[in-house]
Amino acid sequence: MARTRAAVRGRDQELTALRTALAPDGGRLIVLTGPAGIGRTALLDRVARLLAADGARVLPLRLGTGPDGGGDPYALAALVRAVRERFEQLQESGLSEALSAVAQLRDARGRERGGWTPAVVAALDGLFETVGRRERVALLVDDAHAVAEPAPVLSAARRAGCLVVATCEEGAERGPGLAELLTDADRVMTIGPLADDVALSLVRRAAGARLDESVVTALRTALGPLLGNPGTVLGTLDALRRSGRLVTFEGRLCLSDPAEPVALPADHPLLRRASALGGTAVRLLGAVALLDGLDLDALPPLADILEADPVDCGRGLDLLIEAGVLTAGPDGRISCRCPALAATAAGRFRARRGTALHAALAERLLAGHRRSGGVDPVVLADHVARGGATVTLDDDTVRLLLTMGAAAEQEEPERATLWYSAALRRLPPTGPEHARTLCRLLLLVVRTGRYELLREPLTRYAEHGCAEESVDEVRLAAILLALHSGVPPAERAVRELLDAPFPGRGPTAFSEWWFDRRLAPDPRRHSATDGDILAGAGAGAGVGVDTQAGAEPRGWAEVTAEAGALAGDGAETPAGGKASVGGGAGDRAGARAGARNGTAAGDGARGGAGRSDLLSAALCGDVAACERVWRSSGGAAPSPELDRLRQAALVADMADVARLVIGADYRVPETGVLGAYHRVVRGYADADWTRAMSAVRELELSPAEDTLARHAARLLAVDMCAARGEFGQAARWLTAATRAPRLAVLRTWARVGLAARKGDDGQAVRVALLAGPRLRRAGLRTGLSILLSRALRIAVLGDDHEGAAELLAEIELLPHEHHVDAQESLLLARGLVHRDPECAREATDLIRERGDLPALMESCLAVARFAPDPRPWLREAHALATRCGAAALLERVREVTRERGVPAPRARGRRDALAVTEQRIIELIGEGLTNRQIALRLRLSEKTVENYLTRLFARTGCRSRVELAAASLTGRLARTPT
Repeated sequence: MARTRAAVRGRDQELTALRTALAPDGGRLIVLTGPAGIGRTALLDRVARLLAADGARVLPLRLGTGPDGGGDPYALAALVRAVRERFEQLQESGLSEALSAVAQLRDARGRERGGWTPAVVAALDGLFETVGRRERVALLVDDAHAVAEPAPVLSAARRAGCLVVATCEEGAERGPGLAELLTDADRVMTIGPLADDVALSLVRRAAGARLDESVVTALRTALGPLLGNPGTVLGTLDALRRSGRLVTFEGRLCLSDPAEPVALPADHPLLRRASALGGTAVRLLGAVALLDGLDLDALPPLADILEADPVDCGRGLDLLIEAGVLTAGPDGRISCRCPALAATAAGRFRARRGTALHAALAERLLAGHRRSGGVDPVVLADHVARGGATVTLDDDTVRLLLTMGAAAEQEEPERATLWYSAALRRLPPTGPEHARTLCRLLLLVVRTGRYELLREPLTRYAEHGCAEESVDEVRLAAILLALHSGVPPAERAVRELLDAPFPGRGPTAFSEWWFDRRLAPDPRRHSATDGDILAGAGAGAGVGVDTQAGAEPRGWAEVTAEAGALAGDGAETPAGGKASVGGGAGDRAGARAGARNGTAAGDGARGGAGRSDLLSAALCGDVAACERVWRSSGGAAPSPELDRLRQAALVADMADVARLVIGADYRVPETGVLGAYHRVVRGYADADWTRAMSAVRELELSPAEDTLARHAARLLAVDMCAARGEFGQAARWLTAATRAPRLAVLRTWARVGLAARKGDDGQAVRVALLAGPRLRRAGLRTGLSILLSRALRIAVLGDDHEGAAELLAEIELLPHEHHVDAQESLLLARGLVHRDPECAREATDLIRERGDLPALMESCLAVARFAPDPRPWLREAHALATRCGAAALLERVREVTRERGVPAPRARGRRDALAVTEQRIIELIGEGLTNRQIALRLRLSEKTVENYLTRLFARTGCRSRVELAAASLTGRLARTPT
């Protein structure tokens, strides 16, 4: 990896320690050590500038860069070159003679290859005494480890009274010469990693464009402990750029495929260090990377696969660990230093994929297990599970996997999921054992988030079919995989499962709901749009009403019940010591009956059938059905949980829907379509719009198809961009979003907000008044109160009293008895229309409890129009608008402030806190914006931004924009007095 030069950042402690160490008169020898890329050269350059400012003569000496190579073991040639380059600046009498004496000895040493002699010592003493005759001289030596014997030259400089600061690489091979230098040094200082925030500020500065937060997150995850190494982080960023992985999207620098791993540059020092250890070490590193870690029990068969001696392999692992390339965990498991290192090492061995390597290990471990036993069953099961379909499994191995899976479910669900998945490969798809194990796998997949493990059972279904009673489990597996991956299945048989209508909820199929199309198209079908709804289409246009009767397919209820049956009966180990592979038909019938009656194991307070119906109703947006099932299964109405379920259904946050319906068994995914969209929703509601927009861009750049979640994310992006004054961008997001009925309310809500942000309050109110009754008649009532409430707030801000009264009448037509959000909207509407501050305060308290900060921001602004004391309302609106970066709303705050004749809002409550505008300026600096760009974003003059920065520099002691942003990220500015 080429050396990356950068300014010193985050090294205040090291610089302070160096100043102290170099302060005394007389010669001093300071050695700075640290790993490659840690910034030794940059720190040395900074020391040079400090010493020059203090009046010292600086003589830099770069070792290992000249033409001499290994022919300059004492660095004499490098020293002669350095003095000659600065001969004019030194201008000392006798310097030419002293330099010639050293040069002659250098030539003699080069011919004779002899050792250190008294003549060399005398010549060096004479040279350094001449150089430092009138002024103090500082000899700064970079990469002292690059020569065999650096100590004699550096010690001679110190004897002559020079300051000597040398750097050497930590982990470099330490011969006697380097050991002597470290022993002779007056002080040895180790340069540690940068703080994460400082390292990331370097990344943002080096990116050359506004960097999306997803890139920062990906680097943090991939580099792990290497994030604090500036050379590594900047080199990795450069490698991403050169490989085309960094693309500009909507004004931000983003990763082209966020799911692809980030890899270290191929010439990274850790990879060079591994190569220097020999071929066995390189193959071991590749194997550990492909296997995602190595247990020592697998080392002998791995050595056999690599055609290497086991002793040599063990020694190679030790050397790689000693070199910092691999790490050993407390359990002895060997892993790569960081994921990015593993990605690069694995990439060099594409011919031998990880699955194939696992399979080869599994075959050898199985052979050893059958011969004599003694193989750790956990290690064996892991490699069997990861080895794919090429591993030959007999009945005994299948029983082992099922038994171990049942035992590991509670403590190690990740492993249990893998083991059940492997057992399914051997079980006949049409047999009862397969259905029972698939039930168990579905439960564990939901707990662990390993949805990719459902691909293989679905492929097997397409090839071999399944038992009739298993079709619903397969359908549920297909739905879960499509929801979380955003990719439709390739197999026609599986696509047909997703094209089947939701049970009892009209003609809408999952594929139409999620992908906005049937996966096996029927040209005779017509897909409704929100235009159909808003034009007066009836309730039967695929909007999720009960128009079709039929048998209820099995869903979450039956899956839970049969999984419980498997854990209770099928997983018991009989007297013979082997687990039964499956149960009889009677077990399945009993499980089915229990599920139908809502008594499935593990259902808790709400029955399994209730969970299944709730999930189905939420998936197709049938809010009335959600509430019916909720109450029939014992849920309280109104309740915060039901309200959250309805809000999640409104914005299609299926991760939150699943969490609320399934409960603690469901793990909200961190990645994939649902994970990214969940971050959009939470970031929007929490007023963390930087995070939310980053997740929107992540969805757009992912290889997944357009899904309901992606379209909903676009509509939320419309609102965020409009509030920030980015109207062209908002219009493009709106155009890209689907017009499907499922998102008709959300789309209208976004249109209303966009019109208002552009200053056309009248248009916003007209859109809401036109759409509201039509949506209500079409049965699309989820979130309708929130849409009408937004329009009413806009009408109040625009002094449209007639429009506000009409909107209040529409809100009063909605059912409120069991709808917390509708009660909140009604309270707010009455408070705004009747100018009742207490009623409005009660409503805003409900909004605050719900955690919808953007709605709270708009509500506070509207209440400030008539409140007896508008100042607290304006302060909160101003703080939230600044937090969001909502420039358009900040302008509305200023308008209301001028209208009410009160002072402009200021941050209050803590004298040691930054003002909101100051904090926003710092955040935008961290995003890489210039002063002009910040001024445009916050609708300030560029001069005002400069004045803010001047005051911040004076108060905080920071000397640069980057230092200011870094100090804010670490919390150091929170203690700054105002």
